[in-house]
Amino acid sequence: MTGDGDDTDDAGVAVRPLSADRFAEFRRIVDYAFSPGDGPQTYDDEPERIADRYGVVAGDELRAVCGHYDFRATLRGEWVPLAGLAAVATPPEHRRAGHVRALVDDALARWRGEYPLSALWPFSRSYYEQFGWATANTYSEYTCPPAQLAFARGEADGRARPVDLDEWRTLQSVHEAAAEATTLALRRRSETWWRERVLAEGSDDRPWAYVWERAGEPVGYLVYSFADAGEGFDERRLTVDDAAAVDHEAWLDLLGFLADHDSQATEVHFEREGRADLLDLVPDPDAVDCEVRTGPMVRVVDVTDALAACPYPDDASADLALAVADGTADWNDGHFRLTVEGGDAECAAVDEPAGEADATLDVGTLSQLVVGYHDAATARRVGGLSVAEESVADALAALFPSERVYLRTFF
Repeated sequence: MTGDGDDTDDAGVAVRPLSADRFAEFRRIVDYAFSPGDGPQTYDDEPERIADRYGVVAGDELRAVCGHYDFRATLRGEWVPLAGLAAVATPPEHRRAGHVRALVDDALARWRGEYPLSALWPFSRSYYEQFGWATANTYSEYTCPPAQLAFARGEADGRARPVDLDEWRTLQSVHEAAAEATTLALRRRSETWWRERVLAEGSDDRPWAYVWERAGEPVGYLVYSFADAGEGFDERRLTVDDAAAVDHEAWLDLLGFLADHDSQATEVHFEREGRADLLDLVPDPDAVDCEVRTGPMVRVVDVTDALAACPYPDDASADLALAVADGTADWNDGHFRLTVEGGDAECAAVDEPAGEADATLDVGTLSQLVVGYHDAATARRVGGLSVAEESVADALAALFPSERVYLRTFF
């Protein structure tokens, strides 16, 4: 997702939905931004649409583009609408003219009232922080010899079998079962998504896919590929492109399956949510390379919608005056009254209270509280949350406990 630099006003331009006949123009701009080394590409008819395409248009000239995704994501145990922003790109001849800001402003206005949250994968974290997005989750990236995963072989309960393109629903069932344990897992109901995005139908480099079954039921899967890992003879890396497991036992079964590739790969590479539990399981943690990375970013679209849609603990109750700062969406820049009783919530914008607000924070920190990436104590320490008194911090801690946040689907 690339930006266009400093923002300045550019009169006479408008953001519009892009029709199918502008697909080739859209792709040229995106290709130049994200894969310029491939050179100009040729496209025929518009493929089946997964995202809605928008562009900054001046007259008939297309100056910048983006894609909007319509997702459902888990939020504290429930499925809620989530808007995805992707393919934000501006060709160099039109950069530094404020086109990305125009695309962002238009997207938030379109999403308001329908999507309480939005997410994106940033090319630059600081660039999208200026528009109110904040880190949604971290993840751990592991690289190790297959032998380090051999400890899981003895835990195996079930069997692995390969799956083909027509069995995408089997993978989908595992993905959704696993999603219940995390926040911001995306629902993948589209057959096109599974066939093209996950299993790479039609590609010359299709990955391998295996499902792990326990008592005849699918409980885990792996989608992975092989590539050279160095200049030495037979140095090969197995890279897991996608994986899901319904419980810890199923994850161990998948690790044992990866260990059985020791005759084909000298190292295995995969990702998991931010916790580094694997280092406590392997026989030699020093043989495992573990890097913690920041993942996608999340943003509240409308404060009132997001705080009303957020599930709260059944025993939580609060009546709080919140002061929120949002330099992009003016409808979020102000004061709000959040009332929660028995897990049910109401939130409304209010006039500036006569006294001090109970809590003051920016929209990015609020977004992280809503999804559970930060709890209240962490938001005070690193997110800029300030409270009028400690009882407010206690109330926020009860309303927004931390979650296992893991949006692993790239879009």
